[in-house]
Parts: sequence; structure tokens; C-alpha cells
Amino acid sequence: MQSPVRFGAGNSLVGMVTTPAHQVPATTACLMFNMGANHRVGPRRINVKLAHSLAARGMASLRFDLGGVGDSDAIESAHDLQTRSVHDLQAAMDLIERMMGIRQFVIVGMCSGVEHAVSVAAVDTRVLALSLFDGFAFPERRARWERTLRRALAAPAHPSFPGKAKRWLLRHLTGNPSAKPLPGFLTEKQPPEIRIAWFGAILKRLVERKVDLQLLYSGSLHVCDRDRDQLGALGREPFAKALKYQFMRNVDHTFCTAEGQQIYVQTVGDWALACARSASAERRSQTSGTSASPATAAAERPLCGAYVPQ
Repeated sequence: MQSPVRFGAGNSLVGMVTTPAHQVPATTACLMFNMGANHRVGPRRINVKLAHSLAARGMASLRFDLGGVGDSDAIESAHDLQTRSVHDLQAAMDLIERMMGIRQFVIVGMCSGVEHAVSVAAVDTRVLALSLFDGFAFPERRARWERTLRRALAAPAHPSFPGKAKRWLLRHLTGNPSAKPLPGFLTEKQPPEIRIAWFGAILKRLVERKVDLQLLYSGSLHVCDRDRDQLGALGREPFAKALKYQFMRNVDHTFCTAEGQQIYVQTVGDWALACARSASAERRSQTSGTSASPATAAAERPLCGAYVPQ
């Protein structure tokens, strides 16, 4: 079942709720949002496919556009992009909580969305798990050299090579402003040392809070991976042992192949449902032997179909 919704400040945000058709949804829901400037459906409708797969297996989800992207309006102009994105994600959780009584969330962040996903998880305890695809990567010297060599050997055979080579020459030899790369659309650029310190600190905090973290890296951004190469020095930190890390060689960054889409949907779906089952089992163990009040019991029970007017 799918239901379009408007929510957030001034009903400025637009999304689509997908729920199981013939069963009460699990007590954990999934949030999906933009990958860069892509519409909420994701590249090759990957978010739609993941939402339908989750619903068939009992989990509700909301895919939505951040303010100012896709169908959502930009209302909050007084805050920076990161703060606005955190507010939008919290508004999405508020909506699902009102609609279905669900208070636990898995957030799927891709590319630039990884920064927004970890930022909201750091400040909102309703987030119990994060799936992060092709987000921050810090390959060290050996991995960078191997990646550069492989790409250099493969580049001349690629149809885009002549155009890229021409733009590189214009940029470095003539200073032609039209050949300069475009600035990042949804992320604010920072020096690498600042990014790795921030990302490492936030991962450590989330691991200590027992937030499940799935880090996925595609084969198009990183052509080689031997030992969690994309984490660089973070891979040697004690907290890194708790991270679920996977290099997906047969998946490209924008899911161009049917095989890549299937691998991604299956991998993220299995992991999200496992996180939901684990959280549900932990909740039952914490409440076993105690009798909840009628009000508490009603709050715990998802209200299937109780959609508030938007």
C-alpha cells in the first residue's frame, strides 16, 4: 500500500509512505531520501524497489525529498544545509510516529545523504540503524595508487576519455573558467583531515550507543578493496570492529545494472529486517515480566491505517 504525504513545517515536505498490504507493520520503519540532487525515488528507482521489497517482508517505509529538492519546498532559510536536513529527517520520523506509532528507524543514506543520515542519528535516539552507501571514503596511499593505475589503464578505452582529457588540459593549461568542475551540490567541502576526524568521532559515538552501522561501497567509485580500504586509518580504530562493511564490486554508483540493483536491495533489505528483529527481541526482553498500563500498551501497538490528514 502506498500513500502520498505532505509534512514538516508548512507541509513543505513531500513523500510516499509504503506499508505492508496484509499485515501489521514491524515496530521499526525505514527512511529513504535524496541521493544528491536526485528525486526521492533514487537512481533507477532504487528507493522504490527497496520500499516495495521491505513492505513485502513486513516493514513500512517513507521515501521523501529534502527541502528544496524534488517536490519539496525550501522553507528553512535561516539554517545551514546540514541543520535543515536534520530537521527534515526528524520531521519524517515524527510523521511515521503519528501515523503508525513507530518510534524506531532505519535510515538509508546514499552518497551525499550519508552526511545527513549520520548527523541526525547523532542527535536523535529514535535512529537504531544506518545503511550508508558510497559515503565518506579515506583510501590510503597504496589503495589510491592502485585505483589510479587501474583507472589510467582502463581510461583510454572509455568513450568519455577524449572529452575528459580535453577539459583537464583546458583547466590546467589555460585557466578557462568554463572548464572548472562544478561545486558540490549538497555537501559543503571541508579539508580531508577535518572530514575524517568528524566522521570518525561520530561513528565512535554511534557504536557506543549501539546503533547498527552498515557501510557499503560500490565498485565504480573504488575499483579495489582488500581490507576495508575505504575506511583508511579509521579501519584500525577499535570501534571499527562493530561496523558491517561490504565492498560491492558488482554494484555501480547509480545502479545501472539489474544485477547491481538486485544485490543492493537484497543486501540492505536483509540487514534492515535483521536490525528490526534484533531491536524487537531486545524490547521484549526488557519488558518481560512487567505489566504495561493500558495507555502504554496502546502506544506500543502500531496503528495500521491510522493516517492523519496532511
